[in-house]
Amino acid sequence: MSNSPLVSVVIPSYNQAKFISDNLESILKQSYSNFEVIFIDDGSTDNTEEIVKTFTDKDSRVKYFKQKNSERAVARSFGISKANGKYVCLVDSDDTWLENKLETQVKIMEEKPEVVLSYASVNRISPENKSLKSAARQQQGASGLVYFHLLKRNFIPSVTPMIRKEALDKVGSQVTDFIPYEDWDFWLRLSKFGEFYHIKEPLGNYRIHPGQSVQNVKAERIEEVTLKVLDANTNLEDTSEADIEGQLPMKISGSNEAKKIVLAEMREAYSLAFLRFAYWYILAGKPGLARAKLSYSLSKNFLRIFDIRFIGLWLSSYFSNSSALGSLIKKFLGKFH
Repeated sequence: MSNSPLVSVVIPSYNQAKFISDNLESILKQSYSNFEVIFIDDGSTDNTEEIVKTFTDKDSRVKYFKQKNSERAVARSFGISKANGKYVCLVDSDDTWLENKLETQVKIMEEKPEVVLSYASVNRISPENKSLKSAARQQQGASGLVYFHLLKRNFIPSVTPMIRKEALDKVGSQVTDFIPYEDWDFWLRLSKFGEFYHIKEPLGNYRIHPGQSVQNVKAERIEEVTLKVLDANTNLEDTSEADIEGQLPMKISGSNEAKKIVLAEMREAYSLAFLRFAYWYILAGKPGLARAKLSYSLSKNFLRIFDIRFIGLWLSSYFSNSSALGSLIKKFLGKFH
């Protein structure tokens, strides 16, 4: 193995001791071996350090760092700053990889210099490592210039991204104000530096459990952070004409036409965001707020009235407070989380 690792694997972790062994074992069993593991303990109060030490003692590729609890975004950024590889992989300590994950992505990144980030579909697993029903959003993705696709939704599973270090050096740190969607903003900024590549074959396992940060976020926080991310990434004054035209999937005749297309994409991004807010407010038992968000969604794109998701949420907002039917509606909608 080369003295200099080609790949750096950055793992932020806070009080996830019960999943760490599964996580590290899945990484150390990779069919590709020229990598280092940078484990960032974000001030854990459980026995995380003790568990990671059993791995550092037997494999010199694993490096352990501990910092004061500062949130995942800070831990990730610190880990990236310690990375020596040409490529950096990000993975949370409660998730796992399939054995051929690194081998598959290294081959793609080496063959496609225009790709700044590759990622793969993921399976879902329980806390006990049992397979769960797949989520469509974690099986589908986009390749190429994905900026406008990403504005509409975050489709990059946090389990599988492999990123060129030179692109990471340009994009800067993750933003703590955007937690728990700091990765969405990060992907948006990265997408301006080159193409993304989606691997349809699942290469990771995303663990569903009550301790996940995203599982404990309230609807109001989801709305607040989503709008912050969209506002930060839809400012035309901060975007050059070259950046605008470089992200369009077609040739255009001039900057005015480009801006019209971009504005339409941005309106659609906000329309879809408010559709998602309605979903979360229905689950939170606030149907009046859900209808208000649906109205705003419609104002950004009047064709939304023909969208089956819009229709379903509108009807759900009127029946979700009834005792029997309401509980069935919330149970059904909860399956899409």
